[in-house]
Amino acid sequence: MQRFVSATKYLTIWGRFTATPPSSGAIGAASVFFPVIGFALGLVLAFSNYALAAYLPTEILSITLIMVLILLTGGSHLEDLYLTFTARDYRTGAIGAIALIMVLLFKAAALDSIDQKVTVSLLLAPVLARWTLLVFVFGDHERCEEMAKPAAQMMKLWHLLLATAGTLALTSYWLGRRGLWIALVLSALSLLIRNLFYRVRGVITSHQFGAIIELAETLSLILLASI
Repeated sequence: MQRFVSATKYLTIWGRFTATPPSSGAIGAASVFFPVIGFALGLVLAFSNYALAAYLPTEILSITLIMVLILLTGGSHLEDLYLTFTARDYRTGAIGAIALIMVLLFKAAALDSIDQKVTVSLLLAPVLARWTLLVFVFGDHERCEEMAKPAAQMMKLWHLLLATAGTLALTSYWLGRRGLWIALVLSALSLLIRNLFYRVRGVITSHQFGAIIELAETLSLILLASI
């Protein structure tokens, strides 16, 4: 139960208000629950879409759903994305601002393009994104900074395998082979991005954890809208 609470604090707005945020090690130990939290977020998004679709134009609805997700997560992953891309640009923050704008624009455009698959896409995108974080982190603790290293060390192989089995079962049930291809693309790109982050910074940081969630969520929506 404590691990589930740690995962919830880390991935939702709860973490903004708790007096005892989870430690890096607790986050790694709770990683098996990341896709579960993603599914809960997806359920709220799907219900919000169902409740509002009859009253809002598509473009406004897409922005509203993005705002709902930002509210649910407390904007923490967007903050991590910004900090990741401003790591070498602290004076202006221009690169981080551009990264934020591009992610939000691509999410809105992808949601605008999804028709019949919108409910499934809203359910699956948060799941896939938070599962991608496990792929990004697992087995790379030697290249992590001190704050991020305990999370990578506490993330065990069975965490990754169990989360992968649940995520692939969910995506293949609703999308068939397309879901498996999307998961394959996300996992491959997460490893490429991890290497890119390491080459640029020389270390894997805790801010990059949130950044990969945002990037994977955006790519998931784009792929779900495209195939």
